[in-house]
Parts: sequence; structure tokens; C-alpha cells
Amino acid sequence: MALRSPTTTILPPALLILAILPILVSAQGETGGNRIDSGQCPNNTEATMVYSPFKPYFTWWHGDVQKCWVAADCLFEAAGESRKQQFAATALVMGLIPLTLKDIAWPERRLIHVTKSLNWAVEILVLALGLVPLETDNAAETKRKSRENNMIAKKAWGLGRGGVVLWIFVAFVGLVASYAGLVFMEIYSKRSALGCPFPVFVATWYVVALVPAAIHACFAMLRRRRHARRQLRRQQTGLATPTVKQGFQVDVQASPREEDAERKKKIISAVQGADEDWPVQMAWGIYYIAGTLIFTSIMAVTVVELICWVGLGFAVTGCSKILAFFLCLVFEETGKRGGEGVEERRVGQSGVAAGYAM
Repeated sequence: MALRSPTTTILPPALLILAILPILVSAQGETGGNRIDSGQCPNNTEATMVYSPFKPYFTWWHGDVQKCWVAADCLFEAAGESRKQQFAATALVMGLIPLTLKDIAWPERRLIHVTKSLNWAVEILVLALGLVPLETDNAAETKRKSRENNMIAKKAWGLGRGGVVLWIFVAFVGLVASYAGLVFMEIYSKRSALGCPFPVFVATWYVVALVPAAIHACFAMLRRRRHARRQLRRQQTGLATPTVKQGFQVDVQASPREEDAERKKKIISAVQGADEDWPVQMAWGIYYIAGTLIFTSIMAVTVVELICWVGLGFAVTGCSKILAFFLCLVFEETGKRGGEGVEERRVGQSGVAAGYAM
């Protein structure tokens, strides 16, 4: 049997690697590596692409949406380390936009008092827009609590039904315009690294809030029914009936102020649904994690673009909360004058008396 030398054994694989090396280099350029050297990027890429706010891929290419990947690769290849550090910093701030502007920035403004439970569809919409309705079962108490430390609510409660409907229309138009601004910003940015051919990730995330809101509303409805049945059984068996407020059993020895403070403390926590069962909290948690991922994935955000993103975030959140507020207000008796002040004072005095009775 003839022996093969080590050189003969190693040479064919080495020649094979040398033969396919040009192909590998070419493939690397086609799939995203070394695009500048392979001639896939525009001329003078460093001067024209590295700092190019509001210039999407179709500024340089036309007709192929997949070129958005090429544009992003060319930009990052040409960018220096300091520019990449800036992109990392703006991406960090972008990731804070959804949770901070939509929720944490105004936790107590999440509460909206209503006299009776809202229609299920309206409740879902209100929750998706960022407010949590609280039933008071008393119109005067609803008005008094809604107007506390809120100038907008004080003015709004003086409006008639037509004025409330008009404000719903205005807030809706503002919200649609804000969503359009988000779509425009994403189209004219370097888009999302999750899938740049799809330029509406951010606006879609805001709309998808209907999903955790529906879960929230379902569990809230089940909670109210569960406690109503429990209260009915206690009445039928002749046992002492505990005080039930907002569907929660509360201690009859606790003062109204303590009950409201405990309920409020749960609702204004960092994540919506803290007063509900764990699936509600999980749904909202996943929703906000997805929002952080989407906002962070917007590629190569410049400082001026970041300012626009933050401004649009405020606009969307503000219009959403105003719309939700007036959607709740349309079911209340607003615009009344005369004897309502006497009734409000009577309700307020009775609440204070109950608070000090213990």
C-alpha cells in the first residue's frame, strides 16, 4: 500500500480554499459585510450617509425596498467610533420613550373616575389609550374627584353634551395626526432593524395596546362578577356583608380615605393592571417590553430625529389621554348648574365625617 505524504494530503483542501476565497469575499459583500469595498454603497458614503437625518434609503436607491438594509450597512460601515457612540446613546433614549412617556411620566393622571362601569368596548379603548376607570357609584363624588387638582377637568365638567362630543372629535383628529407623524418619521428614518421594509412598527405598537387592554377589561369584568356572586351568597346565608368597592372586598373598619389610598397606590404603580390578576400585569409587561424593543431598533437615530421622536411621543400620549378622558365624560351628566354645589358639599362633608368617625 502506497503511503501518501502529508503535503499531498493537505494541498488539495488548501487549493480548494484558495479557489473559493474570492467567492466567499463576494458573498460577504452581498450579505452585508464590506459593502463599501464591494461597490454596493454610494460614492463618498462617509460624507453623504453618516449624518443624514430624515434621509431614507430611497434617497440613494429606487424601486427595491430591500435596499434599506444596504443603506443601513453602508452607514454603519462608514461611521466612525464617535458617531457609533452617538447612535448607541440615542438608541438608549429611544428605548425609554414608550414606558416613560406613555405611562411612568404621569402615573396619577392614569386614574379617571366614572359613576358606573363603562361599556366593555369603551373600557377597552380607554385602557388602551392609557387611563384606568374607577367607579364611584355617585355622580357628585365622581365630579368632585375628577376636578381635584385638574384644571382641564374643571372646565370640561362645565361643558354640555355637544361640547364633550366636539372635544372627542378634536382629540381623535389630533391622535390620528400624531399616528401619521409616527409613520412619517419611521418612513423617513433608517427604519427598524427588526424589519426595515415594514415602516410602521412604532404606530402598530400603539394600536396593539388594544390587546392587553382587552385582557385587562376581561379580567376586571370577571373580578366584578366574582365578588358580586360572593356578596350575594353572603346575603343569602345571612352572614355579615362586607363592604365591596370597585369589585374588591374591603374591611368595614377601614375609613374611606384609607380604602381610596390603598386602591390608588396599586393602580399608580409602574405597570398597568397592578390591581388585577397576574395575567393582566403580564400582558402589559410584555407590551411595554415589545415597545422598548421596537423603539430601540430604529437604526442610526440622530439627535434632531430623537427630538422629533420625543415630541411625537408626547403628542400621542397627550391626545390619547384627552380622548380617553372625554370618552368617559360623555357618559356623565355634565354642564349642570344650580343645586349641584350643595350636593357636592354634602357629599364632601359626609366623606370627611366618615373618615373621622373611626
